[in-house]
Amino acid sequence: MSKQSIFIALSNQKGGVGKSTLTVLLASYFHYVKGRNVAVVDCDYPQFSIQALRTRDTQSVEKNEQLQRQLCEQFEQTGKKAYPVLTSGPGKVLETAGKLEDSCELVFFDLPGTVNSPGILEAIINMDYLFTPVIQDRMVMQSSLSFVATLQDFIRQYPNAPLKEIRLFWNKIDGRVSKDIYRHYNGIFERIGLKTLDTVMPDMERYNRESSSGNRLLFRSTYFPPSGKLLKGSNLDMLVGEIERIIYPNS
Repeated sequence: MSKQSIFIALSNQKGGVGKSTLTVLLASYFHYVKGRNVAVVDCDYPQFSIQALRTRDTQSVEKNEQLQRQLCEQFEQTGKKAYPVLTSGPGKVLETAGKLEDSCELVFFDLPGTVNSPGILEAIINMDYLFTPVIQDRMVMQSSLSFVATLQDFIRQYPNAPLKEIRLFWNKIDGRVSKDIYRHYNGIFERIGLKTLDTVMPDMERYNRESSSGNRLLFRSTYFPPSGKLLKGSNLDMLVGEIERIIYPNS
């Protein structure tokens, strides 16, 4: 494939921060709503959770006439087929991405949670942008800072690497918790030279709504964008808008 594509990775060495779910949500929104040609490379060996979701989505569509009609209507309106989901074993991330067609504008990578996985540091510095979700948990925060510090030390050895920017962002934030907590941490991030996104993602059950659970309104899907009714208050559209301004600064 041509390296005119923009490589975007969501990564954090702590599990449970929502990187796989957010990879799907971002990919589907950019592809089906924004009209960008998207691909996903699921590198989270061995569970391959995004590929597993694509399989569940396919089975749901095959068994549900309403979803079949919805998929046909979506194609008639947008002309967008489902984006490809590839799986990649350790150390073969860039090799797998090379199999994609040149028409891909954005390639989202769901990377393994540990920088000790073979080839992961090399893969990260060959991304264009890295977004690291963090949650309000002291152990997660410490692990996330350690993860980013390790990356920064590695990146310094390769000043000409493609990686342009690392951004942390808050995910799964309980709306009842004081905003002072993450504002405090944002100040710490800033003092040590780390950038954060302005968008804060709330903790909502709707993020788990998918076709296999029999929900009429979908949120997490590789075939459809989030339902408009569920999108309100999710901040996903705000997250997409902020990322879009970063990766397309001249648009």
